[in-house]
Amino acid sequence: MTIPTDYLERVYAGVLGKMIGVYLGRPFEGWTYERIVRELGYVDYYVHERLGVPLVVTDDDLTGTFTFVRALEDYAHVESLSAAEVGQTWLNYTIENKTIFWWGGMGNSTEHTAYLRLKNGIPAPQSGSIGLNGKTGAEQIGAQIFIDGWAMVAPGDPERAAQLAKTAATVSHDGEAVYAAQVLAAMESAAFVERDVNRLLDVGLGFIPADSIIRRLVDDVRNWHAGSGIGRRRGR
Repeated sequence: MTIPTDYLERVYAGVLGKMIGVYLGRPFEGWTYERIVRELGYVDYYVHERLGVPLVVTDDDLTGTFTFVRALEDYAHVESLSAAEVGQTWLNYTIENKTIFWWGGMGNSTEHTAYLRLKNGIPAPQSGSIGLNGKTGAEQIGAQIFIDGWAMVAPGDPERAAQLAKTAATVSHDGEAVYAAQVLAAMESAAFVERDVNRLLDVGLGFIPADSIIRRLVDDVRNWHAGSGIGRRRGR
């Protein structure tokens, strides 16, 4: 793995972008498009003052992302990091009902459910399995939200990024959620050395099954875009 000469600047930009995205969107998370347009209009500003809420608050999208990656420092073997070790990192750095996660309860919050499994002696990846937690719970969005740290420690090495993301994701997720994490981690890693979005998509999709829902979803969107003429109208 060759580290880009501007690696630190890119990581800084990536972390900053993650924080901006979280804090910009958090106040209207869960809103419909229609409500956003009606109440906020075109969002090119921080909406927290308008909605009477604070800008910077603890958010699991950030705390999880930059806590789980500590497993690399604690276990110091990138090549063979295990899901069980990432799971132990959860237990080592989490204060139950206070830090890192949305503590929504067993069967309601995917991460809380996995934490309780780990706490009760069920190791990862069983802690995040569909067999134990059900398909609906195990295939929530958290796995892909937490991938940035794994991609940033593997610049230009999408295979390693995808493997790390998969390993970490299985602590709390399974199935399509893990595939999504692999795709995005590989894309973010490859983006250190590649700028073409279609090539990045090809790289990411290369790590998941061709018949997966995530793969079919991305393929459908790309085909719709190709048939729409949007790229041609923009001169691309």
